[in-house]
Amino acid sequence: MGCGTHSYGNITKQKVDEILQALRSDGAVITGNNPWDVDTKHSGVKLKGEWTEATLTLNITVTDSAFYAPCQKIWDKIDNMMHHIQGLPDSALPK
Repeated sequence: MGCGTHSYGNITKQKVDEILQALRSDGAVITGNNPWDVDTKHSGVKLKGEWTEATLTLNITVTDSAFYAPCQKIWDKIDNMMHHIQGLPDSALPK
């Protein structure tokens, strides 16, 4: 079951790299290279991410999830993390 797409602005290449690294560190399996397919390995949640450099926009689509993982709960978690990342200056990210 998919849950639609959300778009996030102010996402630089450095932020994209940090997001992908954080997902991998959490056990996610990532395939592709913009767009990316992400199997989070949590509650059947699978994502698709696509970054547009010209607008610094990252689109995230929830493509699948387990029946017990409602879309609103998934988006609450993703939105909270993304809004935090949007507000970070690149200088605050690991090099």
